[in-house]
Amino acid sequence: MQGTLRQNISDLENEILHIEENMIEFLRMKYEEGIKTSLHRLESDLKYLSILANGAPIDKNEDRRIRDFLRTHYNKLQKLSVPA
Repeated sequence: MQGTLRQNISDLENEILHIEENMIEFLRMKYEEGIKTSLHRLESDLKYLSILANGAPIDKNEDRRIRDFLRTHYNKLQKLSVPA
């Protein structure tokens, strides 16, 4: 089970990175529907990752890495959410 949990966390981190890449392209193209959808998915994935990490039996170093990842990408979400 722990291997599956770690894989889920890794998959979510990769998905978050992918969504952010797409958002940058959507912003460049001014594709508003894609931006809205991506913001919603990004927020949802970050929340889910936070929930998984809170309940995960992981060591301190991995927990710190995940927390740093969450902090960094929540900050990006806030920057991307602010209308220019």
